[in-house]
Amino acid sequence: MVAYLLASLPTPRLGAEPGIEREAFLERCAGFVGTDRARDLAWVLGVGDAGPPAAPAAPRDTGQRPSETLASRLPADALVDPASRAWATLAELVDEAVMRLRAARSRRDATQDLPRPHGYRVDVAESVADAFERPDPGARERALDELRWRLADELTIAEPDGFGALLARAVQLRLAWRRVGWDTQDGWERLEAAMRQLEEDHG
Repeated sequence: MVAYLLASLPTPRLGAEPGIEREAFLERCAGFVGTDRARDLAWVLGVGDAGPPAAPAAPRDTGQRPSETLASRLPADALVDPASRAWATLAELVDEAVMRLRAARSRRDATQDLPRPHGYRVDVAESVADAFERPDPGARERALDELRWRLADELTIAEPDGFGALLARAVQLRLAWRRVGWDTQDGWERLEAAMRQLEEDHG
């Protein structure tokens, strides 16, 4: 059943309009996965009362900014499916790698920012370090999203035609929606406003 559902859904690409809206995606999935797993999908997409999102919703309708975390703030036992819990851990690994890197650069102890660390993966740490070497914040965020995209693909290994693959599709759709919703002009205006504020504060 889920394999049929996956075949009927668009395959997202970063930088391209996904061709489906969040509500339509959830409505199409609901009849295939049941109430609890539908709630997990809503959690991934940050829809309704599913709790804090695991991946950022499209900025055009939520106001979220690219630098916001992709990790869940729900306890792991609030998620029903093992694939959902696996994604929560993967998303936390990225966020924790970012925190460690920022702490190292500012000569702070990272443990104060990691109340419940989820472990360490060399490939994640190296990818985050590579992202922070990019020439501008936009390029850094693109690199981090590409990392998250690849990590979501790991959910499909055990279940290429199951719920893990569907959850990965939801994560990647949300990343694609966010990418399409980025507004370059709005970003420059925010940066200029921040710079003006810094000049006023230290002038």
